Amino acid sequence: MMKLLDISEKYGKITHQYPFAPYKVADHFRGKPAYVFDLCIGCAACGVACPSNAITVELNQEQNKLIWEFDCGRCIFCGRCDEVCPTGAIRLSEEFELAVKFDKSALIQRGELDVHQCTQCQKPFTAKRLVKYTLDRLSKANIGEERLKEAESYAKICPECKKNAAVLHFTRGDEEVIS
Repeated sequence: MMKLLDISEKYGKITHQYPFAPYKVADHFRGKPAYVFDLCIGCAACGVACPSNAITVELNQEQNKLIWEFDCGRCIFCGRCDEVCPTGAIRLSEEFELAVKFDKSALIQRGELDVHQCTQCQKPFTAKRLVKYTLDRLSKANIGEERLKEAESYAKICPECKKNAAVLHFTRGDEEVIS
């Protein structure tokens, strides 16, 4: 018994005083993903990358909103959402105390983004922030003014209208696809 006390005296305490003192997590700890609504552009990369479907991004056409929802009860803390987010809107935090008593809705985070409407058919199709982010990135690229205007016209139409415009372009042999 004295030998054990001598060893602990020599090497010090190896246990933590948690929950009476805060627990310091290791570097690169995979805690609860923290969502920063102001940085989210609605690209849905996190929802596509999430293997457990804890993150869903859906278009609500009646309300003209893009709804982002995170269910922490389904999350496996893999960190894929953190890796793929282009703006850093979702980052793994150091929070690990996620127990709730009866209210499971405390595990759900939700955000709503305004939706951009197609300039040709007026159908909502993507988040306004995503269109703005795309155009900002393109304006910083080293492309000509004419190409930038063409890209801007493409960014503001839905995939269905893009497909129809491309078909018309190739069947007629036009120089410009979108006017």
